[in-house]
Amino acid sequence: MSTLAVIISIWALMATCAALFIRGASPRLERATVLAERRTARSPIAE
Repeated sequence: MSTLAVIISIWALMATCAALFIRGASPRLERATVLAERRTARSPIAE
C-alpha cells in the first residue's frame, strides 16, 4: 500500500468513528433530558 492510501484509510476510519460516536451520544443526552422532565412532571402527582 502506498503511503497516501494508508493516510486516507486511517483518516476515513477516524471520521467514521467520530460520526458514529456523535450520533450515538446525541440521543442519550436528549433522552436523559426527557426522562428528567417526566420525573419532575410526575413527582407532584405521586406525592
